[in-house]
Amino acid sequence: MKALKNVLIILTTAMVLTGCEEKNEEYYLNNIDSANKKVEQCNQDLEKAFMARDKGGIEKIEKDLECRAAMSAIKKDKKIKYELEKKRKEDERKQAVESEMSAIKKQISGMSWGESVNEYLKVDECKSSFSFNKSPKCEAWETIYKEQVDEGKKELKQLSFNEIKEKMQSLCKLDKRTGSNCSVAEKALEEKAADELANADIQTIESTKSLYCADDLVFLPVCSISWEKAWKKENDKYIKFYTENNAEFITTYNSCIDKLEAIKSQKLDWNKESKLQKAIKEGYPCSQVKDAYTKRGMGYSWFDKKIEE
Repeated sequence: MKALKNVLIILTTAMVLTGCEEKNEEYYLNNIDSANKKVEQCNQDLEKAFMARDKGGIEKIEKDLECRAAMSAIKKDKKIKYELEKKRKEDERKQAVESEMSAIKKQISGMSWGESVNEYLKVDECKSSFSFNKSPKCEAWETIYKEQVDEGKKELKQLSFNEIKEKMQSLCKLDKRTGSNCSVAEKALEEKAADELANADIQTIESTKSLYCADDLVFLPVCSISWEKAWKKENDKYIKFYTENNAEFITTYNSCIDKLEAIKSQKLDWNKESKLQKAIKEGYPCSQVKDAYTKRGMGYSWFDKKIEE
């Protein structure tokens, strides 16, 4: 009888303690239904206190630890569910893209890079896809297309500049669409020129303008990007040099006047004289020293008067 009484006391005490246990965030996170009920009750109590203008009651509810714990648990639960759903969708899409990629690789098996690029251009649904709304098929095609473009550029760049140019002209005869084999060859030509001009000095760069900026290339990236970028880098370097170094600036500036005077003294016809003088004024180093003259705040140079040393 005494033993039974002790058991009852223990059980009663445990029940009381359980009932009084503070329900924290961890509890509500594991019992989200209870958290929703608790927040609903807290909101009802807060509304009553507000309607009654019970400032103390409002403050008490706002500071209530269980109300706060329940609200925090609901917020965390939503974040967890969002992340889980996001990962599920990402995994699902990844699987779909891999499946499409496998099918495309079978489709282009045995094709050259050029033929593969042509196959990509036939997929009309991918032409209007925005970057944030691509179908798994278009995403797979885009990855494979980039691989084929890289392969094509690598193959073409094994050729000489003029050989790439000939290949480009052949590919561009019937198809000049963005992304076509024509644009792949244009990019290969642009990169070939950039590689060849990477370590060239300004005189070498200027001497190759007729090659990289020929009449049929002047509006293409090989000229407007590769050649222009290489020339600008060297041009800016020499302008800075002549702007910062007095002795070299004066010597070079005066030597340009000597060159122009030498042409003038030959008594050539006007057209020939103008052409030769223009070549001097627009070439290295006179073009750069002329710009340095302006950068020094000395005005515009006509190369009409020497600078006194």
